[in-house]
Amino acid sequence: MIFALFLCPKIFAAVPFTIELEQINIPNSPSLHSFAFAQYNGKWLFIGGRTNGLHGFSNVAPAFPKAYANKNIFVVDPAANQVWSRNVFTDMTIAKADPLRSFNPQYYQKDQYLYLIGGMGLDSLRDSMVTFNSISIIDVPGIINAIINNQNINSYVTQVTDNRVQVCGGELGMIGNDFYLVGGHNFSGEYKPTNNGTWYQKYASMYKKFNLSTGGIISNYTETIDTANLHRRDMNLVPAINSDGTESLILYGGVFKSNADNPFLEPIYINSSGYNVDFSFQQRFTQYTTAYINMFDSVKKDMHTVFLAGMSLYYCDASGTPKKDSLVPFIKDITALTKKQNGTTVETILPNKFSEYLGTNAKFILNENIRHYSNGVIKLASYPARTLAGYMFGGLRAPLPNFTSGSASDRIFKIYITYTPIGINQIGTEVPSKFELSQNYPNPFNPNTLIKFNVSKAGAVRLAVYNSIGKEVEELFSGNLNAGKYEVNWNASNRPSGVYFYKLTADNFSEVKKMMLVK
Repeated sequence: MIFALFLCPKIFAAVPFTIELEQINIPNSPSLHSFAFAQYNGKWLFIGGRTNGLHGFSNVAPAFPKAYANKNIFVVDPAANQVWSRNVFTDMTIAKADPLRSFNPQYYQKDQYLYLIGGMGLDSLRDSMVTFNSISIIDVPGIINAIINNQNINSYVTQVTDNRVQVCGGELGMIGNDFYLVGGHNFSGEYKPTNNGTWYQKYASMYKKFNLSTGGIISNYTETIDTANLHRRDMNLVPAINSDGTESLILYGGVFKSNADNPFLEPIYINSSGYNVDFSFQQRFTQYTTAYINMFDSVKKDMHTVFLAGMSLYYCDASGTPKKDSLVPFIKDITALTKKQNGTTVETILPNKFSEYLGTNAKFILNENIRHYSNGVIKLASYPARTLAGYMFGGLRAPLPNFTSGSASDRIFKIYITYTPIGINQIGTEVPSKFELSQNYPNPFNPNTLIKFNVSKAGAVRLAVYNSIGKEVEELFSGNLNAGKYEVNWNASNRPSGVYFYKLTADNFSEVKKMMLVK
C-alpha cells in the first residue's frame, strides 16, 4: 500500500527530495512503542517498551499497568519475514532483567554494541515504578545469534549502575567519541499527580557529556545545565552534518516548559564545543518523540530531517491550512526541517500523509546498505533514483487526535527517497527588457522539464506549479532575484500524469502557462 495523499502541499518551502511510504506486513512482528533498537547484518533487535497504548493520566488507576511492559527481546529479519524472541527473565536475574523491559530508555548503537541507559519501569524486587540507574551494554550480533538459536543470552549483556544516568525520556547521541545524554527526567513512583497537583518527577535540565567503555565505565564526565532551555523530555535529538562536513546534534521539540505545559519550539544546536539555542526559528510541527529520517545534501550543504507524523502543536486541516491545537494532538502530517548552509531553518509540509494517526514513539530503521555518514545521516545527493532509505517500525496508533489511549502499532512501512535537486540557475548576465515566462521544455515530459524566465527588475519573484483544478502542488522558487535570465528544473517523479500549470509572479507581472506530464 503506497501512501501519497497530496494534502497541505503549499506551506513553506520546497525540498530537494521526495518520500514514498509502502506499508508491509511481517508475520508475528511485535506491536511496541517507546522501545530501544539496534540492527546488525540485516536483522533488527528490539528491547523494552510497552505493548499497550498511550499512558493514562488518572491518579487512581496506574498509568503504566505491569501487564503491558514488554518482557521479550525480539529479533526480526525483514528480508526473510521471520521473527524470534526470548523472555528477559529466562536467563538473567530479576535485578538485571528489569531494566531491559523499561520504556523510554536512552540508547545508542556504536559498532556492534547497543548502549542502553536508564529508562522507567517496574523494579520487581521493590514492587515499585522507578527510573533505573543502569547502563546495559549489549553485544548486538551475539545476542541476535543466541535468540535465533534459542540459547542463553546472559553473557551478551554487561550491566553496571551509575546514578549519573538515572534518566528516562531523554535522548542519547554521539559526536566523535563523546556520548551526549540530553534532557529527560527522573521519576519516582507512579506517573500521576500528587494531592497538591505536583508530579513525582525531576527534570534533568542539562546535557551530560562523557566517554563510555564497553565495560560500562564513564570517564571525562561534564554537565551543561540550562534550566530554561534544556528543561525538556520526549524530544528528538537528531544526528546532523554541518555545512563544513563536521558532525553535530540538533535537539528539536520536547516537553514541557518549566512555566507552562507547552512544547519547546526553538531548536538547540550542539557541537563539541558547546550549544546554541536558535531563537530566530519556531518549529510548528511534531515536537514530540517520533520516527525521523536524516539526510545531508552535499550539493546545497543543507541538513534535512523528515518527521513521520507523531504529536504536534500544529496540524493540517482539510483545506490544507496549518491549525494550532494547544493539546498537542496526534497528527497524520509528514514534515521536514531544513537547516540551511546560511544557518537559517525552514519548515516544509510534505505532500505525503498517513491515513492514520501514527509515528509517536516509533523508530526509523536505516537501510544499512544506503550510503551514509558515520553518524547515520544519509548522503542524499547519492540517490537521484528511487531508493529504499529504511523502515518505520512500531510506535503508537491512535483512532483520534485527542483524548485517546490508542494502541501499540503493528504498522511497518518501507520508506523510499528520491533526490530531486531544485534551485534556480542564472543563464544570462544581460538585463532583459521585460518580464517573460517561456514555455517549458520538453513538453510533454517525464519526469523532468526545464522552465526559463526573464526578470527585468530586481525584487521578489515566485514560481509555483498547480494541478488541473488550480490547487498549488509545489513551490519551485520564492525569494529575491536580481535582473537576469533564469532557469529551473522541475522533477515531477512523485506526481501523477496529467495537465499542470506553472505561474510566475514578480513586481506587477504575472503569467501562467500549461504543461503536460506523461508517464
